Amino acid sequence: MLFSPHFRTLDSGSFVITMSLSPFLRGLNKSQQKAVLHNHGPLLVLAGAGSGKTRVLTNRIARLVHEKVCKPSQVLAVTFTNKAALEMRERLAKMVSGQAARALTVSTFHSLGARILRESGQAIGIQKSFTILDDHQRLAAVKEVVRSAGGANLAGKHEEIGWAISLAKNTSADPEQVEKDNPRATPRFKRIYEAYASFAIRRQSIDFDDLLLLPLKLFEQHPNVLQTYRDRFEFISIDEFQDTNLVQLRLARLLAAPGNNIMAVGDDDQGIYSWRGADIDNILSFPAHFPNCTTVVLDTNYRSTSTILDAAMAVVGKNRKRTVKNIAAAAGAGEKITVYKADDETDEADWIAQAIRDNAARNRFGFADHALLLRANAMMRRFEEGLRRHKVPYHVFGALSFFDSKEIKDILAYLRFFANPRDEISLARVLKVPNRGISATSMEKLEELAGLRRIGLFEAMQRHDDADLAVAQHANCSAFLEFVQRHAPGFARGELSATMRAILAECDYMKLLASASKTEVGAGMRTENVEEILSGLSRYENRAGGAAPQLSGYLQELALVKTDESDEDAGKERGVRLMTLHKAKGLEFPAVFLCNLDDAVMPSPKTVAEGHSEEERRLFYVGMTRAKKMLYLTYPHTKEFRKKLITVTPCRFIREIPEEFVDAEFAEQHEAKKREFIDNFFDDMRKKFAAQSAI
Repeated sequence: MLFSPHFRTLDSGSFVITMSLSPFLRGLNKSQQKAVLHNHGPLLVLAGAGSGKTRVLTNRIARLVHEKVCKPSQVLAVTFTNKAALEMRERLAKMVSGQAARALTVSTFHSLGARILRESGQAIGIQKSFTILDDHQRLAAVKEVVRSAGGANLAGKHEEIGWAISLAKNTSADPEQVEKDNPRATPRFKRIYEAYASFAIRRQSIDFDDLLLLPLKLFEQHPNVLQTYRDRFEFISIDEFQDTNLVQLRLARLLAAPGNNIMAVGDDDQGIYSWRGADIDNILSFPAHFPNCTTVVLDTNYRSTSTILDAAMAVVGKNRKRTVKNIAAAAGAGEKITVYKADDETDEADWIAQAIRDNAARNRFGFADHALLLRANAMMRRFEEGLRRHKVPYHVFGALSFFDSKEIKDILAYLRFFANPRDEISLARVLKVPNRGISATSMEKLEELAGLRRIGLFEAMQRHDDADLAVAQHANCSAFLEFVQRHAPGFARGELSATMRAILAECDYMKLLASASKTEVGAGMRTENVEEILSGLSRYENRAGGAAPQLSGYLQELALVKTDESDEDAGKERGVRLMTLHKAKGLEFPAVFLCNLDDAVMPSPKTVAEGHSEEERRLFYVGMTRAKKMLYLTYPHTKEFRKKLITVTPCRFIREIPEEFVDAEFAEQHEAKKREFIDNFFDDMRKKFAAQSAI
């Protein structure tokens, strides 16, 4: 039973009933309890940031099983990541018996789709032994299909085509619908899409989008199969419902009917994935899709201070497409939000690094209590450099470090080689990007020559006439040596950025990058990464003053602060986390920096142009609500853009924060310190000038 009544007899002979709460309700607020107590019919739980949604979802499932409202085998709980599914499973295992816990189905959408296809996919021609394509295999399949469909002139656009097919699948559009619904979809794209769609049946190999689309096709074409899964999963719970696409919504509607015992948990204010097919209308229109829906708003935030939460709610409240919610913070007011206008990009990175060191020195927060959140990976380089300069341990979370991306590795290989021609690891990469035509056999012979003469591999290449190479291979070696001779003087003169740009132009690197990119979005990001490293070179040159900047000095600045293994491990445990705003969703940190809040970057101009400005505001809201105690918003006053110094317009969302939540005193003190520094500087200059005049 939910409540355990306890009776005691009073002197008057009357009875007093004392009710003790079920363990599944203890510690929950009224809104959370209301959601957990819901039994039948559709339930929408609008869970604001930090409101304890996972606890509500798992407690409800455990209560339904414990009170025998349903059998454990009838429960289906779906989320988006393996990590979230594992966390859900572990929580449920602590609340229900071992046998019951094993009978529950807790899964990601894609794992569920794979299971359904393994069990019942034969009805649509999918055998149990089908394989799932990874990204590289999927690209190979697209290339093969494009060739067979007469797309010889589409070389270099395979990734873009694959991305377009993926988006079509996420909207459940088949080739016929794509041509009908999208005016830009050409008949040739339809043919390519049709050929790719038949690939799964012919090769018994399907991609991740098919893991959703094919079960939908199976259910729609075979009602008897659908009924089997309806009977099995009578109680459905779906987490992060704002992230579902149209295919996932249709699957949910088919599985839940006719009883509609479905619980959707999510927050429309945190819908930030439209670029990969998610449709925020799914959660906004949930009551329309599932009539007689009970809606519960989890209206208490247990993460952030009221200052941070109220400021974030004021920003996201500017959106028109949302459900109005009144969320209150359980914590106190806390400290006001710090907004820092740096002099330039280097000053911004240095100030953040120093602020983190100050917090750590005062035992206010540890290094790992801090997170730097950025709009895109391409922006991380200068913040990584700033943290390194100030010896702040860090690691990049949920994505490759800026310096680990292929294009940056390529450029750094060139820089390292020209700084030290004996760096054979960098030389090997330079010879492959682009391919210099020096064969593996020739490289082996050059290595043999280097061993005999006890010289480096590059020196052996300079003496390639002494090696037994084919005529064409001698010519290729000579061409590479001439290439090095053309560009080495530029680096020696300190013309670092100009020389690297000349190398990229000669190698036609940007074209190579575009043809190797995975998507149109990826191509743009890779180009931004290249431009960022070139801008970093230019800034390093400017900091050198009158002396010629040394390539070795720049590379030294990029060197890791930690060198021994124990320090590296400690950095991983205690280091500052760098990540994009998208990767930060679902996480929380005591202190958060939203960095590079340049209005030309945040909101993303591309996203705004596509009509998704409200999603950018939601993304900003997500970033703000990652902070538990301290929130810093930073941007540079000036930045270098295409070799020109321009003034930065601060992110428009900063201006939407009510003034009472911002630390105005900090801004005034900061400006006063800068004015004092400038005044003192000019006073010193005047005194020196006066002294020199007197002489």
